[in-house]
Amino acid sequence: MYHIPRRSLFTLTWRALTLRGNPLPSWPASTPLLIWLVLLNLACAVGLEMWLDGYPGRFNALALPVWLFPLLYLMLFGQLFGPREHRMALRLPLMWQALGLALTPVAAAGYAVMQLSWWQDGPQSQWFYQYSWGLFIFPLAWLALALVRQYWPQGRSRAVLVGVACVGATVFYQFHFNGVRLWQAAPEQGNTGTAVASANLPLPETALFFQQPELLRQTLERLAPGQSGVIDTYLISVAGHGAQRVFLREASAVRHLFDTRYGTGQRSVLLANSPFSAAAAPMASRDTLAATIKEIGQLMNRDEDLLVIYLTSHGSSDFELSLDYPDLQLAPITPQWLATQLKASGIRWQLIAVSACYSGGFVAPLSGPTRAIVTAADATHTSFGCSDDEEYTFFGKALFMDALARDHRLPSAFASAKQAILQREQAQGYAHSNPQLRLGAEFAKRFGSLPLHAGN
Repeated sequence: MYHIPRRSLFTLTWRALTLRGNPLPSWPASTPLLIWLVLLNLACAVGLEMWLDGYPGRFNALALPVWLFPLLYLMLFGQLFGPREHRMALRLPLMWQALGLALTPVAAAGYAVMQLSWWQDGPQSQWFYQYSWGLFIFPLAWLALALVRQYWPQGRSRAVLVGVACVGATVFYQFHFNGVRLWQAAPEQGNTGTAVASANLPLPETALFFQQPELLRQTLERLAPGQSGVIDTYLISVAGHGAQRVFLREASAVRHLFDTRYGTGQRSVLLANSPFSAAAAPMASRDTLAATIKEIGQLMNRDEDLLVIYLTSHGSSDFELSLDYPDLQLAPITPQWLATQLKASGIRWQLIAVSACYSGGFVAPLSGPTRAIVTAADATHTSFGCSDDEEYTFFGKALFMDALARDHRLPSAFASAKQAILQREQAQGYAHSNPQLRLGAEFAKRFGSLPLHAGN
């Protein structure tokens, strides 16, 4: 008779995670043990969410049935795929819970890396999206391989079927119930209002919303004043649409370019609507943009320094630039509104770049002798690349990542970028977006070349 080795659950789990096999009957088929593992996983899940979302707060009991749902399909798969004589309706969910609990430190370490401010600026920001996907996929893939390895002696087809079914169901579950949280962080003291009080379950975004005034104040306090007799450049880089990471990547990369090549290191601000930047960068709204323009107008030498504003988001045919953050309604940026803010600031020299569909509608309302306006499209065409399949938009990559990274003469950089965009659109069968550049006469005389950082 075949001898089944008696091993502790710790040993079984460690062997499985190192992709070594254990006979299925060696895994316990114990209801009390399964309950203990579920409770331990629940405690870890609540603790992880408490760490990520903040304390104080409250446990969301309404989310508990949703969180327990995977137990049902794991029991079902165990019963369906068997072998039934091994009581897999108990053993399969117990294996899954034990392996998931063992991988919790890996997930926690991965989330800790995601919190680093290192991701916010520089070329590494472009990899954050891939990293976040990797953090989701890697533990699942590891768990699936460990599970398949345990089933392998029962037949390859059965092993692969169990692994695919469990992971597929878990992926569907994660995406379908993505917004369900076991821990609900409370808003800051003194910031509760009627709208917050009426919400049954305060969202993490709500707490972040109340942090915005202080975050914006700290950001603006770090700006350096202008130097007399020196042309300083100030940058406001705005990622308007929060549903897609491409805008945050692009706005962050443009800021990095200007900080390193055009000397805005202590004179740049990133405003972004993204959960990935919410703890470090102020949200992009009309209020935050207006306050930033006003503060820079007070710091800089308004008659000699240059203000660059970069706006990247979705645009509409009625020339509204979308400002969108999950669960918040934000008014869009219109060319008339932006022109009013710029006029009130008293800033003389301005370069405005808009990466959005129909952004050419910003040209006429913003034109002036001391301004330069550059847009990703004319007033009747869409632009391209505004999806998370792309690293940057067509316009952002061609003009900023490529042309202005080499050539600080705006007219020639724009001509090079426009040709590159046309070639890329033709290669992919798109109608030409027809990017626009309008240089004010006085701007062209003073800033035929953009001021470079010393050493560039």
